[in-house]
Amino acid sequence: MGYMPKTHALLAEKGLTFENSFVNLPLCAPSRASFLSGQSAHNTGIKANNPVDGGGWGAFKDKEKNALPVWLKKAGYKTALIGKYINRYGQESTFGSLLSWAGSYLHIGFTSPTIGNPEDWVPPGWDLWYAFTGTRARYYDYDINENDKIKTFGSSAGDYSTDVLKARAIRFIKDQSGATDPFFMLVATKAVHAQGKCAIPAPQHADAFKEVSLPFNSAGKKESATKPATGGQSKEDIETCYRAELQSLQSVDDLVAALVDSLQRAGKLDDTVIIYTSDNGFLFGQHGRLGKSVPYEEAIKVPLVIRGPGIPENQTRGQLVNNLDVVATIVELAGASPGATLDGHSLGPLFADSNAPWRSAIAFESPSAHFMGPAERYTGVRTATRKYIKFDTGVEMLYDLAADPHERKQQDRQCSLCWRSRPPARPQRKAQVLHWRDLLGAVNIGATRQLVLPRSRHK
Repeated sequence: MGYMPKTHALLAEKGLTFENSFVNLPLCAPSRASFLSGQSAHNTGIKANNPVDGGGWGAFKDKEKNALPVWLKKAGYKTALIGKYINRYGQESTFGSLLSWAGSYLHIGFTSPTIGNPEDWVPPGWDLWYAFTGTRARYYDYDINENDKIKTFGSSAGDYSTDVLKARAIRFIKDQSGATDPFFMLVATKAVHAQGKCAIPAPQHADAFKEVSLPFNSAGKKESATKPATGGQSKEDIETCYRAELQSLQSVDDLVAALVDSLQRAGKLDDTVIIYTSDNGFLFGQHGRLGKSVPYEEAIKVPLVIRGPGIPENQTRGQLVNNLDVVATIVELAGASPGATLDGHSLGPLFADSNAPWRSAIAFESPSAHFMGPAERYTGVRTATRKYIKFDTGVEMLYDLAADPHERKQQDRQCSLCWRSRPPARPQRKAQVLHWRDLLGAVNIGATRQLVLPRSRHK
């Protein structure tokens, strides 16, 4: 948010910033499924974007009838989704994907009304459905399903999707100006995702941040700044995409400002809670990686800012929170009754009391896809000063985040504490290993809800 001055002024300075906000799984579809269901990825079973891997919209469709918008509708809310839903929505089902994959090799096009995902499908619980459909969310040349009617947008400046979503969200707010019923609106932009190689900024922001460089050496400590970093991309290539993301964020910044202004004009601002957050983080060469899905801070940590009635202004909280807590908070604020056990906890106690009792450990887990080997799959637990990761290969790592906040030592094979499968022989070290294994089991795998522990016990 350092490059979003309007969002900072209108939300952070007028609300509460959570400095240690994380996602349960750092990937789009699983993160969105967790937000809509209130459950961790190991409970939803959705750990991938693609239906071939048991992920994406095809895996979530059966859960739609018992999800956040349905709960809010029952509580009397008018609901709206504007923008991106879940990956593969409006595209092919698992069966359709397999047929397409086979057809690509046989040079046969399989088509049928029963293959794939109807582009005009509207999930239950939504009064206004204005979602990207038919293809992946895009900046230009895309379709939107507006309450089962397909609208097509082209490549002109006026079709830039962030601005289109902004206009529709403004209209929805205006429609609520004379209404007495509460409303819930979820706006999810394509930005800052890449389309092709990099994100695409709006024309009015295409020249911004030309002098901005990466805030770190993407090539790593032992490599020169000009040596290709990851995937054959040079530091200059990565830097170009980094600037493009910042440029595309300016339209999101404009969107936030426009929605706050619309709420003010509609007489709703003082009664509305506004939440700004994200599905996952992203790496631009840190740890020799591009993208997400890894257990590093850059991937699992996300912004979280909340403004609204009863929420203190211009304050921060340092407790460990995540996207599951955001769902629980919305449910509590709305007075809704969830149809499933929520894995998070309402942030309400932290609004008024910065020292309210809270968890001391939080869980995270990796995606699971057919192209991922055991060295890329993991579960982990993070405390205020430590991060423990257990990979499917049996390798376990423990980082001292106080001494090594950027988790850089592992790049030199010198993580704070590393071992494989069997704990070290020394009794003190062995006890430490077993402690972290037990904590991981309690927080993540062995419990439906994330365990709340005494704040002073585990650091």
